[in-house]
Amino acid sequence: MNKTVWLQGIGHHEAIEARELVPGMVCCWNAGYKSDVLAVELSKTGKTVTATLRSRHDGKTRERRMRTAQLVAVEL
Repeated sequence: MNKTVWLQGIGHHEAIEARELVPGMVCCWNAGYKSDVLAVELSKTGKTVTATLRSRHDGKTRERRMRTAQLVAVEL
């Protein structure tokens, strides 16, 4: 089954669960923003992941915490 999410301004986009993110992937967000995945860290309990992302829009590096089952749009 293909997983997709709806991104505002783009439409349906291929997605994976946050637990499947690996460094080197590109995440897509609403309005066409994109981020490069630099690192992914699983929490002690295994319920969340913290992804370190570098924005392609402004070049800033940010951390984003997500539940492991959350769908994240990625470029395949």
